[in-house]
Amino acid sequence: MPVLEISYLFIGFAACTVGALPFGIVNLTVLDETLKKGNRSALNIAHGAAIVEVMFGLAAILTGSLIDSYLDNNIFINYFILGLFIVSGMVFYFNKKRIDFPGKSQFTGFFKGVFLNLISIQVFLFWILAIAFLSTKNLRPPDSISIFIFLIGIWLGKMMVLWSYTILSKNIIAKSQKLSNNMNRIIGLILFSVAIIQAVKM
Repeated sequence: MPVLEISYLFIGFAACTVGALPFGIVNLTVLDETLKKGNRSALNIAHGAAIVEVMFGLAAILTGSLIDSYLDNNIFINYFILGLFIVSGMVFYFNKKRIDFPGKSQFTGFFKGVFLNLISIQVFLFWILAIAFLSTKNLRPPDSISIFIFLIGIWLGKMMVLWSYTILSKNIIAKSQKLSNNMNRIIGLILFSVAIIQAVKM
């Protein structure tokens, strides 16, 4: 497999890891499920959520292919993307919302993960933003093989993050509020850094 195609595995993995790290309904449900029913049940939820994450990534890529012509040398689009990163960074950095664990649901296991990620519209919005950014840097996968490898990277990134949540569940639960605030700030700083890089290269 060519080195360039393999690189899309790491790009998809890295992008998904950044998007999946912040506390959200899926992450919190995995934590809750691990404590109540064990790792196996929590990983079933993770598999369902990862499949939907791949679907969101693919949908964002297909949508992105329709607007590629508007991204090239379009200063307005570049400033718009820069603004989105800055605003997103501010939202994450200054978000101090209290964490509430999700209540009971009629969905269980794999289908619970599918349902919870489907209703998390911010996940799809993240992928629209991520693919738009990758397009401006000529990093969006250009063909079907590269897209397939990129989607595998997304799946691996989502599973790695949620698996880490199951392993660290007890410590995370004990310090959930503090970790949540710190994690949001870390993600906010990452987004600010990306915005700075984007501004320098414009």
